[in-house]
Amino acid sequence: MANNSQIAFAPLGETVVVPAAATAPAGVQALVNSRLDAQGTGQYRIINASVYTVFLGVGTTAALATANAVEPISGNASPAIVLVPGAVEILRFTRTSYFSGLASAAATVYIVQGEGI
Repeated sequence: MANNSQIAFAPLGETVVVPAAATAPAGVQALVNSRLDAQGTGQYRIINASVYTVFLGVGTTAALATANAVEPISGNASPAIVLVPGAVEILRFTRTSYFSGLASAAATVYIVQGEGI
């Protein structure tokens, strides 16, 4: 029997829009379905629907997500996740995560929580 990390991704909620801009906006929360509360984590399908690279900040608060949306540069690492234009990723985070994005121009990232890969 497959566990939730081996099955195909199944959305378990509504899609959340995370705006990205030249100045990272306030973080937006995307909650994992409450039936996964015991795990404390869940999978998120993340789509960069723009033509710009987005530096996705993730955090346990809106402010931390915004602070983590930082472009890495040579010699300075960043906690951001780099989403190339058109990227579709399935990543695992805590069930109450917030997200924010930094991009060279206005961009949209869609996030839906679920389970599977």
